[in-house]
Amino acid sequence: MASHHLYGALIALVCVLCYHNSLNCGFVFDDISAIKENRDLRPHSSIKNVFLNDFWGTPMHKVRNGKGSGLTDRKVAR
Repeated sequence: MASHHLYGALIALVCVLCYHNSLNCGFVFDDISAIKENRDLRPHSSIKNVFLNDFWGTPMHKVRNGKGSGLTDRKVAR
Protein backbone atom coordinates (compact mmCIF):
# COMPACT_ATOMS: atom_id res chain seq x y z
CA MET A 1 0.00 0.00 0.00
CA ALA A 2 2.78 2.42 0.89
CA SER A 3 4.52 1.66 -2.40
CA HIS A 4 1.42 2.88 -4.30
CA HIS A 5 1.67 6.21 -2.49
CA LEU A 6 5.38 6.37 -3.25
CA TYR A 7 4.77 5.72 -6.96
CA GLY A 8 2.05 8.36 -7.02
CA ALA A 9 4.30 10.90 -5.33
CA LEU A 10 7.13 10.07 -7.74
CA ILE A 11 4.86 10.57 -10.77
CA ALA A 12 3.60 13.88 -9.38
CA LEU A 13 7.18 15.04 -8.76
CA VAL A 14 8.27 14.12 -12.29
CA CYS A 15 5.29 16.02 -13.73
CA VAL A 16 6.09 19.11 -11.67
CA LEU A 17 9.75 18.98 -12.70
CA CYS A 18 8.83 18.64 -16.39
CA TYR A 19 6.38 21.53 -16.49
CA HIS A 20 7.56 23.95 -13.78
CA ASN A 21 9.33 26.23 -16.28
CA SER A 22 6.13 26.72 -18.30
CA LEU A 23 4.15 28.19 -15.40
CA ASN A 24 5.65 31.65 -15.92
CA CYS A 25 4.91 31.72 -19.65
CA GLY A 26 1.95 33.53 -21.18
CA PHE A 27 -0.76 32.20 -23.43
CA VAL A 28 0.04 31.49 -27.09
CA PHE A 29 -1.84 30.82 -30.33
CA ASP A 30 -5.43 29.76 -29.58
CA ASP A 31 -5.07 29.74 -25.78
CA ILE A 32 -6.84 33.09 -25.53
CA SER A 33 -10.02 31.82 -27.21
CA ALA A 34 -9.81 28.31 -25.75
CA ILE A 35 -9.17 29.31 -22.14
CA LYS A 36 -9.60 33.00 -21.40
CA GLU A 37 -12.71 33.59 -23.55
CA ASN A 38 -14.32 30.16 -23.11
CA ARG A 39 -17.67 30.66 -21.36
CA ASP A 40 -17.76 26.99 -20.34
CA LEU A 41 -14.88 27.58 -17.92
CA ARG A 42 -16.63 30.31 -15.94
CA PRO A 43 -17.80 29.51 -12.38
CA HIS A 44 -21.46 30.28 -13.17
CA SER A 45 -21.52 27.95 -16.20
CA SER A 46 -23.18 24.54 -15.96
CA ILE A 47 -20.88 21.51 -16.02
CA LYS A 48 -23.01 19.96 -18.79
CA ASN A 49 -21.81 22.68 -21.19
CA VAL A 50 -18.34 21.11 -21.10
CA PHE A 51 -19.86 18.01 -22.70
CA LEU A 52 -22.21 19.83 -25.10
CA ASN A 53 -19.69 22.32 -26.51
CA ASP A 54 -16.39 21.92 -28.30
CA PHE A 55 -12.95 22.90 -27.05
CA TRP A 56 -13.59 26.61 -27.66
CA GLY A 57 -17.04 26.68 -26.02
CA THR A 58 -18.98 26.60 -29.29
CA PRO A 59 -22.07 24.33 -29.35
CA MET A 60 -21.36 20.98 -31.03
CA HIS A 61 -24.59 21.08 -33.01
CA LYS A 62 -23.30 23.90 -35.24
CA VAL A 63 -22.36 22.69 -38.71
CA ARG A 64 -19.20 24.78 -39.11
CA ASN A 65 -17.55 26.74 -36.36
CA GLY A 66 -14.42 27.73 -38.31
CA LYS A 67 -12.07 26.08 -35.85
CA GLY A 68 -10.98 22.59 -35.05
CA SER A 69 -9.86 19.48 -36.83
CA GLY A 70 -13.14 18.68 -38.53
CA LEU A 71 -14.44 16.43 -35.78
CA THR A 72 -16.43 19.27 -34.28
CA ASP A 73 -17.26 20.81 -37.66
CA ARG A 74 -19.99 18.29 -38.49
CA LYS A 75 -23.33 17.59 -36.93
CA VAL A 76 -23.40 14.63 -34.62
CA ALA A 77 -25.27 11.72 -36.24
CA ARG A 78 -28.33 10.71 -34.27
